[in-house]
Amino acid sequence: MGKTPLDASEEHYIQPGALSVIKAIASEVDSNNLNSVFHIGDISYATGFLAEWDFFMNLISPVASRVSYMTAIGNHERDYVSSSSVYQTPDSGGECGVPYETYFPMPTSAKDKPWYSIEQASVHFTVISTEHDWSINSQQYEWMKKDMASVNRQHTPWLVFMGHRPMYTSNQGFSSKDQNFIKAVEPLLFENTVDLALFGHVHNYERTCSVYQNKCKAMPIKDQKGVDTYDNKNYSAPVHAVIGMAGFTLDKSSNNGESWSLKRISEFGYLRAHATKNDLNLEFVTSDTREVKDSFRITK
Repeated sequence: MGKTPLDASEEHYIQPGALSVIKAIASEVDSNNLNSVFHIGDISYATGFLAEWDFFMNLISPVASRVSYMTAIGNHERDYVSSSSVYQTPDSGGECGVPYETYFPMPTSAKDKPWYSIEQASVHFTVISTEHDWSINSQQYEWMKKDMASVNRQHTPWLVFMGHRPMYTSNQGFSSKDQNFIKAVEPLLFENTVDLALFGHVHNYERTCSVYQNKCKAMPIKDQKGVDTYDNKNYSAPVHAVIGMAGFTLDKSSNNGESWSLKRISEFGYLRAHATKNDLNLEFVTSDTREVKDSFRITK
C-alpha cells in the first residue's frame, strides 16, 4: 500500500545537498559573479510543514536578499488530489501552491497562474508551470505561444525556456516524462527557435544534442578548449538540460543514455550561465569541490 501524505512527516529532514549548494552559490554572490538565480520547481519540499518553509527561507536568505531569486512551480508545491493540478498526486501535502505563491510572488498575471516571462540583458526567459493545463488551446498554451513569438530577437537574441518536468531524461523512474506534455509543447519550442530548455524534477544533470522529436538535429563541435559548441546561426533545434541536482537525494544516472543524451552526471551542484549577444556559456559546477564537470556554449 502506498504512503498517505501524513506518513511523509517521518521523512522530513534537511535535503542532503542543500547546504553545500547554497553555500557555493552564496560564494558566487560574494564574488559579484551573479545577477540572478533560477530555481525551477520543488522549492523547499515542505509539503505542508510551514516550519520547513521557514528553514528554507532562512537558508536562501544570503542569496535571495542580494540577487533576484526567480522560481517556477513544481509538483511538490502544487499537486494534490481533487485540486485542479494536471497530476492528481498528494505531492504538495495539501499546499496546492498557496505557500509557494505567498513566499515567491513572481510577475504572473493572476493567482494560480504561475507562468511568466522576464528579460535580463540579452536573454528572454519564458517560465511555465508543468502542473497547470498546458494542453493545446489552454490559457497557458496560448500564453506560451504569444510570449515566445513576441520576443524581439534582434534586441534579445537568446530565448531560454524553463519548466519543472523535463521533456528529455534518460531516467525511467517516477513518470519522468509526460508524452502528452511533450506532444503539445515541444513544437512551440521548435517553432520559436528556443535556444535552451531547462528542467528539474529528475535529481541529476543531463545535457542533450540539439534535439527535436527524439532525434538529434545537430551535434555540438568541440572548440579549441574542448568545449562542446552548438552553432545556432544555423538553428536546428533546442538544447535541453535537466538541472535537478541542487539538494534532494540524487537519482543515479543511466549508464545507457538515449542517442540524444550527451552528458549525464549524478552529483550535487548548479548550472552557471553567462550570456553576451553572441555567446551563451554554461557550466555545471559541483557544489562540494566547485569543479566544473561539464561546460558547453551556444553561439549565434
